[in-house]
Amino acid sequence: MPQRFLRYSFLILIFCISAFAGYSNQSVSPSVEDSRLDFLIERATKLLPVATNHDTVVFMLNEADQLAKAANNQHASNNILILKGLNEYFLGNYEQAIDYYYTALDLSEKSNDSLLIAKVNHTLGMIYDEMEDYNEAISYFNKSLQISTMKKDSDLMTKTYQNISISYQNKKDLTKALEFNDKANQLAKLRKDTTRIIDALNNFGTINYDQKKFDESLVCYQKALDLYLKIKDMPGVAMAYNNIALVYLDKKEYKQSLEFFMKSLHLATELKMTDFVGDIYGNLTSYYEEQKDYKNAYLCNTKYSAIYDSLSGEKKNKMIRQIQAKYQLNKNARELEVLKQNNQTQLRAINLAKSIQIYLFSITFLVIVFMVATFYLLVKEKKLARALKLKTAELKDLNVSKDKFFSIIAHDLTNPFNVLVGFTGMLKTDLDLFSKEELQRILSDLNQASENGFNLLQDLMVWSQTQTDRIQINKSNFSLIDVYNDVRSLVELNLISKDQQLFADIATELTVFADRSMISTVLRNLIFNSVKFSPKGSLIQVKSKLVGDFAHIQVVDPGIGIAPEVIDSLFVVGKNKTGFGTEGEQGTGLGLAICHEFVEKNGGEIWVESKVGHGSVFSFSIPLNDTNRLA
Repeated sequence: MPQRFLRYSFLILIFCISAFAGYSNQSVSPSVEDSRLDFLIERATKLLPVATNHDTVVFMLNEADQLAKAANNQHASNNILILKGLNEYFLGNYEQAIDYYYTALDLSEKSNDSLLIAKVNHTLGMIYDEMEDYNEAISYFNKSLQISTMKKDSDLMTKTYQNISISYQNKKDLTKALEFNDKANQLAKLRKDTTRIIDALNNFGTINYDQKKFDESLVCYQKALDLYLKIKDMPGVAMAYNNIALVYLDKKEYKQSLEFFMKSLHLATELKMTDFVGDIYGNLTSYYEEQKDYKNAYLCNTKYSAIYDSLSGEKKNKMIRQIQAKYQLNKNARELEVLKQNNQTQLRAINLAKSIQIYLFSITFLVIVFMVATFYLLVKEKKLARALKLKTAELKDLNVSKDKFFSIIAHDLTNPFNVLVGFTGMLKTDLDLFSKEELQRILSDLNQASENGFNLLQDLMVWSQTQTDRIQINKSNFSLIDVYNDVRSLVELNLISKDQQLFADIATELTVFADRSMISTVLRNLIFNSVKFSPKGSLIQVKSKLVGDFAHIQVVDPGIGIAPEVIDSLFVVGKNKTGFGTEGEQGTGLGLAICHEFVEKNGGEIWVESKVGHGSVFSFSIPLNDTNRLA
């Protein structure tokens, strides 16, 4: 889907207006405190969109809140609460943001500030939309729309219509999405509001794209581009170029697609839109993969990953600093509490000194308490020592596995490059000494070595993404037979080359609920492995059956089988061993580990039954669609 335009500019506009409304015009000659209050709110509003400014914004808003309360400026206090919520929203702390907004909503209702109530409801709708609770989001947007309509605030009405349209689009209710976006567009035209008209055009483009109406989508994005150029909004131009390129990519018009991707990339780079540059490289990766230009696809994906990792690292460091600050605050509070307790103990000791009997009783009691505490600490220390020992052993095992894994990868990467270097060296110096048949054989070997190296790098890329949770899971209901048919078309050439047959016993009505791309990868890996390790002329079968609320998929082959001592480590990276197929095919050793990761991420399990010389049965389970579950 083409990139959606962020709503942050609208948020900032709303809160800039609300922040200064109600108190900035209270006096012709504002006091020093009022000027300071205005400055703090204005400065905090400008710093809000950048997550790394979080602590600075908190400091400014706290000082502004003190000034507002001292001046008994309730309207300003309410707006400061909203800004605090917005600060947490930009950092992704939605629960904290919602807490601030509900407090602001309560105070706004008590002060009967209708427009502020409308803005708070609108912002709550945006947060629930971000949290993918679209029904709740629409409910809050409608509350905001009702008040803004009554107050005739056409700007807030226009944006609310647009956001309701976006929420319906997220719900896949495109009819409602078009209805509300059309209302937003009409109102924006009446107001001659170019910014809102552009937003409506982009929404129309996205909705048409979702409906596979690529030509209509292209027209909308082109109109949005023309308006961006007219108002000289260069970041908008960069995003419009990217949207147009994505539509051309889906239309398979690759020349135009690449042209607009490059325009978007150059402009975004010039404007230092770092995160958006990363998105463009991600889109270019898809473009070059469709063109089967794997070299450029790999280079673009590497740049995308570098930008993503850089942004993630910056955010992670920021979060660590915040956690450290919270920890120090809690530590100081605990130390203060300890000092209070010590002071109370001393006062009690003075009172107890009045009587020797009470004093002795107190000493005895304290000794008992000390002994119990000492015993408790010793027991706790032993438990911690045992836990530490277990963790140490676990880390040692993981370190050994890691070292073994990297040694395997280094060895496997060396092999294809040795072949490439050796053969290209011979061709460079002794090309004329080889016959045509020998050159064809050498080229075939070079091609095989290149494919082996590329396959290993591809598997390494997918596996590394699973380890850092960078692969997004998009679950949906889909037909299992359709996934099988897609995989079969990929393996057809391998089946023909080994004179093998592939048979499927999968019910056409069987649908499952999982990430289709991940399940396709799992089934593809298992079928390719069966082809690789089965002899010529053999029959490979794919079967399915229902077990409770799960579908069990089996890939059965009459291949060479697997030794019992190998099965336990078959799905573990660094411990599994890849062998050669019946025709000398070489694997990467990561395929089954990736299968294990993908199946678990979709709520299933994977296992194998095998006997050396008698073939193997690889099985995995995935949740059924509701319509297929047993009553």
